[in-house]
Amino acid sequence: MKTAEEMYQFCQDTGFFSGSDQQWGVRLFTVLEKHLVSDEEILVCFIGLHNRTSATKNDGFYAYALTNQRFIMGQKKMIGDDFKVIPLANMQDLRLIKETSLDLLEITSLEGTIKIVLTEEEAPKVLAKLKETIQLVTKEKKTEHQLNKAEQLLKMKELLDQGILNESEFAKIKDDILK
Repeated sequence: MKTAEEMYQFCQDTGFFSGSDQQWGVRLFTVLEKHLVSDEEILVCFIGLHNRTSATKNDGFYAYALTNQRFIMGQKKMIGDDFKVIPLANMQDLRLIKETSLDLLEITSLEGTIKIVLTEEEAPKVLAKLKETIQLVTKEKKTEHQLNKAEQLLKMKELLDQGILNESEFAKIKDDILK
């Protein structure tokens, strides 16, 4: 997904905050759309109440998205936007906390902890989709990294075969690549 309209439609299709008004939802997702980089794609998105600390204290509604590179969140304000980022490598834990009729999605990262209020119905679905997608994204990155190692080894083997590297140099480089 790349556009606010696609993000809103994803929420409608999956039941993630599906009761929201289209104009309002698209307005929130526009904040995320504006901050996407060219090779970035949104994989999961939803809307929730940000940083709830008590029944009357929170930061308002935010749009949230997991991309192929990071977890992003944004809020449309009267003047400007609020936009925050958590790199995938910095995410440490995702869990649900029950509180009366609400569920809190707690995201723990190196930047701190964020509590997002979701409905009882959508919270388990959002959590499961986030965990599943994070696993897929990190697995793909590991596979890419392993392919890069294989490509590097093949290049070094070619240099060995051409006589540019000797056996001991090749062995040392091979050990460095595989670490």
